[in-house]
Amino acid sequence: MKSIVPHQLKDARRRGSLMPAIAFALLVVGAASALVMNKLWLEAAEVELQTAAEASALAAAGAYLSDDMLRPSFDADDAVYKAKVRAAEVAYLNRVGTHRVELVVDGDDTDIVFGRRVPGGAGGETTFLLTNENPTVVEVRTRRTREQGNPITLFYPGVTGVSTADATMIVEAAFNNEIDHFAAAPARPIPALPLAILASDPTETRADTWAAMIEGRLGADQYSYDEVNHVVIEQPDGIPEMVLQSAPLKQDPLLSNVQLLDFNNDLREEKINGQIRNGLTQDDLHFLNNRLPAHSPIEMTGLGNVTTPVQLALESQIGQQRLCLLYNAAEPMTVPGWTTLQCQGVVAVRILKVLPADGESATIILQPTVMTTKTAVPAEFAQLPATGLGTMADEVSEPVLYPPNPYVYKLYISR
Repeated sequence: MKSIVPHQLKDARRRGSLMPAIAFALLVVGAASALVMNKLWLEAAEVELQTAAEASALAAAGAYLSDDMLRPSFDADDAVYKAKVRAAEVAYLNRVGTHRVELVVDGDDTDIVFGRRVPGGAGGETTFLLTNENPTVVEVRTRRTREQGNPITLFYPGVTGVSTADATMIVEAAFNNEIDHFAAAPARPIPALPLAILASDPTETRADTWAAMIEGRLGADQYSYDEVNHVVIEQPDGIPEMVLQSAPLKQDPLLSNVQLLDFNNDLREEKINGQIRNGLTQDDLHFLNNRLPAHSPIEMTGLGNVTTPVQLALESQIGQQRLCLLYNAAEPMTVPGWTTLQCQGVVAVRILKVLPADGESATIILQPTVMTTKTAVPAEFAQLPATGLGTMADEVSEPVLYPPNPYVYKLYISR
């Protein structure tokens, strides 16, 4: 006799047979999701490690590139150690997951090393030469490993049977002082003052020149700048100072050893003051194709008078690091106080004092400084203009020499 199974009972049996398959599918999907979450968790930790490494490398290079390099007592090993300590401080401000990033500063297994990239590697690659003497690269390694006892805790440790994972990130920051030119960006003016300093005197009758007072170290050493409290202190710091003296109104502008420059400002006070406070923009450098040459000669119109409003603008920049040009040759123009200058070379300065003098003139005391700027374009990145001649002579011509600038560096993440 044929049995008749109620409809409800047949549906129940069908549902019972699907339950194991559904459970297995959910298990597979859950395991796959857990593996994906673990991978994303690990990748997020690696991103955090890289961020910490980049910040630390830039901090180490920035700490090394300090005014200490201009002092006769400069000790490269001591400067590198201080830079490593600074890198470790910055790294500790970063977290991977819930743990702070710690760097090893001392010993052979240090996480921060200085050196240079030199040619000679396989396939045209460079090799890293470990040295504290005139380094151009700092390498920082951030890690969370079992060896350190602080690996990355996985999001779903039960899926793989492994509760932690290792991660290491290595970042290099390079610094280059073979500068071709400086270029402004729409929201990033060049941190330069619209003035030039007398570089040298071919007749050797003047001692108020950059060559004599700064490079020859004949300038007085009476002041220092406290970068922590942002104040000028009357005490020596091992860096010579230069006294700039502008010419009084209606007197020979060539008596001055400082000239205000016409960067599309028509030598008008309000425009000059804006450039002193804000730097040089693309509009200011339009006549130079937005390039401020680092060592190529340029002809400029200058003004040997520094009036009271300009003095106040310069006083607002006390302690700030700024670029300025050097000039050698100057000729007076028919307009009183105006000059024609041959400028060549860029230096970095820090204004320490601005003192008014008789006849709407000023005495400006400054000293050289070591600074980095994103507007600097190293020679290796500069696009040399094509001659359009297409001759063999162009291909074999002598390479352009770029003397290192002891005051200005380009700092960037290189690896």
